[in-house]
Amino acid sequence: MGEQTLRGKEAVRRWMATAYEQPPVFMVKHLIAEDDFVTALGSITLPDESGKVVEYAYCDVWRFRDGKMAELQAFVIQP
Repeated sequence: MGEQTLRGKEAVRRWMATAYEQPPVFMVKHLIAEDDFVTALGSITLPDESGKVVEYAYCDVWRFRDGKMAELQAFVIQP
């Protein structure tokens, strides 16, 4: 589900280099931790393709295994 699946640190670094011309601004509204999962809910502000700054809602769900991030599911929508 979603735009794409990235596997490995290098794939994430390559995607970030092309996805963000400037760093986005995150505002975490809720941070929830349970067992091996951490979930962040909030907003992300970044310029769209025309340069107009737009605020989106986001949710990141991280799963950890043996003290390392094993999986991340990220959802971004324009409210």
